[in-house]
Amino acid sequence: MNKYTPLEEFLKRQTGNSVVLSFAQIEEIINDKLPLSAHRWFRFWENGPGTVQSDAWHNAGFETVMVDRENEKVKFQQI
Repeated sequence: MNKYTPLEEFLKRQTGNSVVLSFAQIEEIINDKLPLSAHRWFRFWENGPGTVQSDAWHNAGFETVMVDRENEKVKFQQI
């Protein structure tokens, strides 16, 4: 289990095709703060394999389709 496993489990329970979460909601789900890189760089939210966070949403069958760093929101869409 890693820091983002709770996010993976949360996304697996979603019944819709997409979900928009604020950074604060994600922090509640993972019970930890997001790293500074999540607030500063779009790269944190990329869908490529090899990072624990992208592996979490990919394993749940989702990908990121929108990141709004100004309003601190991310949209996940089912693959």
